[in-house]
Amino acid sequence: MRFTLVLELISNNSKNSLPINYQYELSSFVYHTLARADEQYTWWLHENGFTVDKKQFRLFSFSSFEIPTYKIEADRIIIDSDKIKWYISFLPEKSTEHFIQGLFNNIEFSIGDSKSKVNFRVSSVEMTNTELAYEILNFQTLSPVCITRHDPLQKQVIYENPDSEYASEALFLNLKNKYKAYFGHEYEGESTFEFKLLSKPQSKLITIKTNTPEQSRVKGFKFKFSLKADPQLMQIMYHCGLGEKNAMGFGFVELNKNAKWQTSE
Repeated sequence: MRFTLVLELISNNSKNSLPINYQYELSSFVYHTLARADEQYTWWLHENGFTVDKKQFRLFSFSSFEIPTYKIEADRIIIDSDKIKWYISFLPEKSTEHFIQGLFNNIEFSIGDSKSKVNFRVSSVEMTNTELAYEILNFQTLSPVCITRHDPLQKQVIYENPDSEYASEALFLNLKNKYKAYFGHEYEGESTFEFKLLSKPQSKLITIKTNTPEQSRVKGFKFKFSLKADPQLMQIMYHCGLGEKNAMGFGFVELNKNAKWQTSE
């Protein structure tokens, strides 16, 4: 279930300066907002989520802010708009329209770090219910997609480019694991999974927990793509994200009706 939130900027008598790396703060905001309504549910979601083979899947995702007018100054985004949009999507059944609208509508919150913060008010929350009934659809990412691979020889995590040979298999496996986590049984549907890029991937290096002992960097990519797959897996991707770390603000996708499916040559 997907929602469009319109955020009004609350004037703080200074330049509305947002850190470029704000995904972690947005993720924390979502958890804290859920906690206001149901502390036990949020604790379970944070501590357990949906588990497959000891891997946790927190089945929600969100986009980066959609800012009409802005400029970049060093490590800051200077917002020159009075209103911005933000998209958030939940797969769990508890996330009904009434539940989410009641939680988010009209609340005020701040996003930022010790250097600068921006204050927002949620002026509206609108549900969008899209059924992905087709096996071939075109999408664009609204937040970076993260694909990782562990290299046992180098003993490090490698962030894969979506055009690597490993990427398609990894994305398919990730969606099947999300399916299993949500439905409680193995995916037994169509094995067709054709992932094709429609644009050159643009890499983004995101800093998590900036200026703390737990600081880390995650590499993701933004791009347009076509996907041929079981509509059930399409729905899971659409509602809880493509790739990894969706609950941290990675892998949120939207339909791209202007793109064309590319056939193999």
